[in-house]
Amino acid sequence: MDAKKLAVGVDLGGTKIAAGVFDSRGRLRGELAVSPSLAAGPAEGTSEALLGAIDQALTGASVRPDELEGIGVGAPGPLDPAAGNLLEVPTLPQLHYFPLRGTLLQRYEARVEVNNDGNCFALGEALFGAARGAGIVLGVTLGTGCGVGVVVDGRIHEGATCNAGEVYRALCGEKTFDETLSGPGLERLYLERCETEKTGLEITALARAGDADARAVFDFFAGELARGLGLLAAVVDPHVIVLGGSVATAFDCFGAPLVERISEYIAPTAAEQLKILPSAGAPASAALGAAALVFSRGMAEL
Repeated sequence: MDAKKLAVGVDLGGTKIAAGVFDSRGRLRGELAVSPSLAAGPAEGTSEALLGAIDQALTGASVRPDELEGIGVGAPGPLDPAAGNLLEVPTLPQLHYFPLRGTLLQRYEARVEVNNDGNCFALGEALFGAARGAGIVLGVTLGTGCGVGVVVDGRIHEGATCNAGEVYRALCGEKTFDETLSGPGLERLYLERCETEKTGLEITALARAGDADARAVFDFFAGELARGLGLLAAVVDPHVIVLGGSVATAFDCFGAPLVERISEYIAPTAAEQLKILPSAGAPASAALGAAALVFSRGMAEL
């Protein structure tokens, strides 16, 4: 593939928006533009933040819109990739049924591809990141919610209705995947144990400093994550699971017990070959995967 081809990749999340310009070999041009998604406000605020992040990425890369192959957007589901519309997204309630593709087409004369953010993250890691070269990749984002994507031989497995990996309503123990395997889920565990509110970053810093309560919280979180990933791995049987999102940056705090405990939920032969890795390209992985959507026809050749 021609490495000179360029695409904007956008990670539209419940907390932040990240946008970057990438070439078809996965290299970032300029800097990743990051801004709050303003999810608590009206739709216009998030829409303007989205366009502003794209404009900032283009300016930082010294690239004009007419030089792009297209724009790829990874967004929380559920969504309709064919129409390019969001549906009833729990983490972006103000953008229910938002015409994402149409909004971007009004601003930029470029092809626009839209897909689930978990799918985009998995695609970016399978093609350019920690799982490069693996046949079956399960990408799991642990952020505002829990996103899941499956890539088989370099292509996203979307399922019959484009809802493969949409586990946000599924139960992981007594609570849903979104409630349990996420930043808010980690913070809730700390609050329940210590009766004090801390952010994920604060809990991570405490754990790395040896705080017993924070380390116990991560240990319990590892067990919950092992259960959730075990369910997914038992169905998909991936070669590699890659973890992304804000919580995955603390992989050193929970990775070892996670790897040990997932064997309780999957076949011994699967546990022996399965690799569980943190993202290699955070925080740009999801945006990179979104850009890869634009180059989808050539992805199998990479």
